[in-house]
Amino acid sequence: MKTRSLVRRAAQALMASVVFATAAVSAATPTGLALQEGVNYKRLEPAVPTNIPGKPEVVEVFWYACGHCYLLEPRFEAWLRSGKPANANVVLQPATWNDLLKTHARVFYTAQLLGKLPAWHGDLFREINLKGNRLDTPASIESFFVSRGVSKADFEKAFASFTVENNVRRADDLNRRYRITGTPTFIVNGHYVTDEGMAGSEEKLFQVINELLAKDAPKG
Repeated sequence: MKTRSLVRRAAQALMASVVFATAAVSAATPTGLALQEGVNYKRLEPAVPTNIPGKPEVVEVFWYACGHCYLLEPRFEAWLRSGKPANANVVLQPATWNDLLKTHARVFYTAQLLGKLPAWHGDLFREINLKGNRLDTPASIESFFVSRGVSKADFEKAFASFTVENNVRRADDLNRRYRITGTPTFIVNGHYVTDEGMAGSEEKLFQVINELLAKDAPKG
């Protein structure tokens, strides 16, 4: 029942994203939306330096097993295509607050190291949320990668690599500094935190993000 509900809601989200995309170009500029601190967003203190100093930045903190993250993806992708300010840097940041999330963060960084992202990003969401494959053991993760053409040796080397381990540790540090307690959460310019609940709706979420991007330049 849960899978059928996710399929139905995903289809609805996809249809909504088509409508959203038609208005996304105008949304790429500030909307004049009146934002209220503590309501539409929270200020992050202390601020966290952005990945590229001086460049506007949006960090999406997500979890592959988060049904809400999966359902938000069509709108997020539409915003990336035609709603995002052209000069904004977007970073995908796995959540890490427990061991399962750290495992899925390792899946993300392994796929990234092997050059499979962003192509596999949606596949990983669907594997967990629609197919019910939790990808919570090394064996199930290896099987997923091998079934998509990655050799067992290449997977094992990447999965246990220093690069992936270091990325997971850095993600865990950033999650603490961002004070992440749920997903999806968006960090704007290293200064502001927002999510759908604070914004009021999926559509308003991306308007809030664009307003926060324009609010000030990151101090890097």
